[in-house]
Parts: sequence; structure tokens; C-alpha cells
Amino acid sequence: MSRTDTGISLPGTADLPAPRSAAAVADLLAQAGDLADRAERTNRPTSLIALASAALVIALCMVGYYALARVGAASRYEQANTKANQVNLLVSRLQSFDKTNEALREQFAPLPNLQTLITEAATNAGLKSRPAAQTPVASGTAGDLVRRTWRYNDIREESLEKAFDWINRAVRIPGLELTGLVVKPEAQNWKLEVTFGRWERKN
Repeated sequence: MSRTDTGISLPGTADLPAPRSAAAVADLLAQAGDLADRAERTNRPTSLIALASAALVIALCMVGYYALARVGAASRYEQANTKANQVNLLVSRLQSFDKTNEALREQFAPLPNLQTLITEAATNAGLKSRPAAQTPVASGTAGDLVRRTWRYNDIREESLEKAFDWINRAVRIPGLELTGLVVKPEAQNWKLEVTFGRWERKN
């Protein structure tokens, strides 16, 4: 083996090698080690390792990007879903309010036969006095509602029990309330002034 083949300088010739001391041998071994390291580094596929590392870094970046994008999309979906639920709840409440409002409007609808019902209540209670028809008086307003009152001021009865029974029967009429009552004793009877009131729609 020559210097050209190994890259190591050997003293002497092939036919007559020079004597080798321990220092020379150590030097030769050191040179051989250096050559082996250079050969290993030359043969090592560093370019492939670098390419694989770069691909791994890119892959990790892409995974992170898509993970963040997915989290953002999930958050936006949750927000949109929450808003949709709130809108649906609001619509449901508005529909319920409309139904309630319509029911209230029907409750306050004028009763064309109201005074007939009051008279029938007096008859069923056994009242001797027949309540005369009264013209209602508007005594207050609230929005599209008006407070109407009917005053019966000439009711004379021997029995207060029958008079009170008439009043109890009358206030069973939907929306009708007792708003005034005056009882005066007379020689043979009791004189009553009874006022009923009811909230009704203007139209």
C-alpha cells in the first residue's frame, strides 16, 4: 500500500520498511483515524437528512396551521349556532306574545248584550227591582282600551241578601267589576247605588 492509495505517508520502501517506533505507529494510527472520519463524513447522506428534516418541519407547520384553522372554524360555528338559537328563542317569544296579546284583545272585546246579562243576573237572584238600562260612561283610557261604567242608582229591595246575590252574579260576567256601592236604609227597603265597570277595546 502506497501513499497514493492510503493517503498515509509510510517511511522506508516496500522492500525495506523503515523501523517503526512507538511514536511512529501512534502517528500512523492517528492519520488512519482522520482518514476514516473523513471517509465516513463523505459517505454520510447529509443532504437527505437535511431534506428530511426540512420536510418534517414543513409538515409540522402545516399540521399546526390546519389545527388552528380547525379550532377557529369550530369557534365560529359555535358562535353562529349560539346566535341562531338566540334568534329562534326570540322568534318563539314574539309568537307567544302575539298569541297572548290576541287572547287579551278578545278578553277586552265589548259585550253588546252586557246590560241584558246584568238584568238576567238580577232576575236569577230574585231581585224585585228591575235594573234599568244605563248609558255607559267612559271614565278612563289606557292605550286602545277604555274604562266604561254603568251606574244603577235606584235599586230598592227589602232583602240585602238578594241584592248582594245579584251583585255576585253580575261580577261573574267576563271583565265586569264592582266599582262602587252605596247602601242607604229607608222605611221599608234598602236603597242601593251600584256601579259596575269594565275595560273594553275602543274599536
